[in-house]
Amino acid sequence: MKAAVLEAVKNLVVKEVPTPKATGNMALIHVKSCGICLTDYKAYSGDRTNVKFPAICGHEFAGIIEKLGENVRFFKHGDEVICAPVANCGVCSECRKGFAQYCKQGAVIGGDGMKNVLDGAFAEYTLVPENALFKKPKNITFDAAALTEPLAGSYKGLIEYSQLRVTEDLVIIGAGSMGLLAAMIAQRAGANTIIMIDVSDWRLAYSKKCGATHLVNSTKVDAKKAVYDIIPDGPDLVFEAAGPLPAAQLMFDLCRRGTRVNEFGVTTEGTIQVSPANIHWMETRMDASFSVYPRVMQQSIKLQEKGFVDAGKIITHRLPLEKIQEGMDLMKKEERVKVIINP
Repeated sequence: MKAAVLEAVKNLVVKEVPTPKATGNMALIHVKSCGICLTDYKAYSGDRTNVKFPAICGHEFAGIIEKLGENVRFFKHGDEVICAPVANCGVCSECRKGFAQYCKQGAVIGGDGMKNVLDGAFAEYTLVPENALFKKPKNITFDAAALTEPLAGSYKGLIEYSQLRVTEDLVIIGAGSMGLLAAMIAQRAGANTIIMIDVSDWRLAYSKKCGATHLVNSTKVDAKKAVYDIIPDGPDLVFEAAGPLPAAQLMFDLCRRGTRVNEFGVTTEGTIQVSPANIHWMETRMDASFSVYPRVMQQSIKLQEKGFVDAGKIITHRLPLEKIQEGMDLMKKEERVKVIINP
């Protein structure tokens, strides 16, 4: 089969590799669509230092079951499936508590966040454990289905963890893939005001299509003043989905008394200036969220199946596997959101 193999930092080669064999509880998936995530790009660029080369990345994907291991029970050949990037054991103490994303024996498929890393979906075929498979509804395209995991991540952070409520005023920092998906969820959840903050006018304009009610370019105006001009009482919730450390600083700077915050986007090392006394007296409610677990994957599928959210709306580019290098180059461009690879 063909696969995009990351041989070293910035050395991505599309070449023939052996097609893996499905045994045990594994299913061989014929990959139809796979999104390029910032995690994948960081592996390519060298910003992620925990990559073991050679590696096949790609963890946002959907496809068709080609072959089944002898222990697969609930799926059959030809099933159209959505794949979660997290495979959990189901029996360790973390899984039993409901935190499958912390699984002590688990593995991540083509991504980051666990010690065990399986080959990902920048390939014609990849292996997926049965408990990471979900049946794809017929009315969801493969391209949109590939974005089930990022949609599930935004849903988990915004709804399950930060508990966005109807009529609340929300600020989202970062109009990338996750911020735009969060805006779509917030719109359907009944948020009153959805203020999008970014440094790109192009992305801010794009966020209007995804439910943002107000736009703030933090390079052109004082972001805090702009937010409080729109909502004088301040935000109920600030959802940081940008990534750079200054975004985390801005998240806390925007707080009034009782504001809830979710540190969702920043994964790079570093510190910001935050006063514990201010957090105490302002009763700032802090949260964070990474990865997904089965329940939010199922909710993400339902959001798409019932027409509440069109995850495909954030797709700006589609490329064949042979042009994945072009996709990585696009990750540096301002005028793109989600790049989909179609092996």
